[in-house]
Amino acid sequence: MKKSYKGIFLFFVLMMILTLLGGCGSPDEKTDAGSGDVNEPKAAVVSKPEPDANLDKDIVIVQALDMISFDPINTSDLSNGYVINSIYSKLFDFDEDLNAEPELVENYELISDTEWQFQIYKGIKTHDGQELTADDVVYSLQRTQQGTAIGALFKSVDKISKVDDYTINITTKGPYPALPTALTHQACCIVPKHYCEQTASADNWTKPVGTGRYVLKNRVIGDSIVVERFDDYFNQDDKACNKSLTFKIIPEGSGRTIAVETGEADLNIVFDTVDYERVLSNSNVQLWDHYSQTVWHLGYDNTQKWFDNKLVRQAINYAVDREACLEVGHNGHGTVVYNNATFAPTCLGAVENPKDKYSYDPEKAKELMAEAGCPGFETEIIVFRDEAERIAVVVQAYLKEIGIDAKVTRIENSVFASYIVDHRAPMFITSWGSYWDPDLFLSRRFSSEGIGGVNRTWYLNPELDTMIEKGRSSFDNDVRAEIYGEAQEFMAEEAPECDLYVNTMYALANKDLKGVEINVEMPYHFHKLHY
Repeated sequence: MKKSYKGIFLFFVLMMILTLLGGCGSPDEKTDAGSGDVNEPKAAVVSKPEPDANLDKDIVIVQALDMISFDPINTSDLSNGYVINSIYSKLFDFDEDLNAEPELVENYELISDTEWQFQIYKGIKTHDGQELTADDVVYSLQRTQQGTAIGALFKSVDKISKVDDYTINITTKGPYPALPTALTHQACCIVPKHYCEQTASADNWTKPVGTGRYVLKNRVIGDSIVVERFDDYFNQDDKACNKSLTFKIIPEGSGRTIAVETGEADLNIVFDTVDYERVLSNSNVQLWDHYSQTVWHLGYDNTQKWFDNKLVRQAINYAVDREACLEVGHNGHGTVVYNNATFAPTCLGAVENPKDKYSYDPEKAKELMAEAGCPGFETEIIVFRDEAERIAVVVQAYLKEIGIDAKVTRIENSVFASYIVDHRAPMFITSWGSYWDPDLFLSRRFSSEGIGGVNRTWYLNPELDTMIEKGRSSFDNDVRAEIYGEAQEFMAEEAPECDLYVNTMYALANKDLKGVEINVEMPYHFHKLHY
């Protein structure tokens, strides 16, 4: 009976979504289905340009959301990272698992448990012709340390100092094994000191200067960003394989698909799975895939009435059918998770369902609501993209069953952070890209260091803080995994958010496009794209 009820319920939910969100379907009649051959999705691989490759083309990339700011410490939003990681360089880039690999760093070593030393390459040129030195790195990272986007990642950092013109030291308050990986975060992009001082004082970031592979050419807010190859990029063995990148903003999912199918764009980096079956039968495009660490979740402001009661929070975790959310959000392409701490299954110490606590059980949810003395209430679910809106309508229906009447409100992604800060997002649905190392997200997501940044649930608990410190204090990953398992069991009881699923990562490209790469969070390394 339960399966039958669930299927009927999901059918009516889907009908409601189509009514509320008309236009989200695939306009098949507007596209050529190709030869009809089925092309299996391919995992992206690193590729070197062939001798006869065309390295002077403009590559058009479509994404769902506009960027927010050219100031790296302004936001952790991925739509920002797609662009600024092309303009600026970091001490470390990341690989397909988000682990650190040197970029500006030529050599580095762990001198002691609390002291790291990093030596950058000599002769690195900024876009305005100056040489990058340790002064720029120290200034930029000290500024990053004070920013809200990454503050918690630098909580353990005690001092960032210059040794000589090309060497810096970072000392930490205790062992911090994840430091190199923390330095891959987009907020750690190195902004030259002379430019940053001038720009920050005027609060005008419209003409960014970095040391990355590209220089900003043009931006039309809400429409596009164009960056051109920087021919003096310091690492000529890994320079841009294209003349320029045009990031085109197309909010609607099928619109992005059509852009690649018609040749308007070369790569869609935010692929909507509603078009999955159609693109597999189109011989003119190629769908690339990668396992993901992006966790879609239902968050709620733990400071607001009823959300400050953990029994109500637990009730929400029982009330929502995660399988239905995955089906509606990403057409079943992913894995459901019964977690409350944004752990993807591949993270260090990840437990799929801590204490086997949660399942889809509306009766249990109603019991918990009664135990909490909660008669039901009205609230609001904030979203800012298509997938989240579809999921929100499903969640809205499930919450209604336990007496929670939630209105779905869509806003612009650029104001989402202000909604969180001003406590105007009682509930919200969004995604979070997890690092393999939980130390890089637990504190930011669920401690005081993340307030004003990405602790969007406003959850604070000294017991969790103690576990985070324990996990950070050892270089032994077996010890750390055990601690993070305990933290997940603790969070299952606290239920500060309701994690839903991890989606499969896709990118849709012209079949002839070379150099496509995807990691666990997003398509990346756009400098390798070429024909």
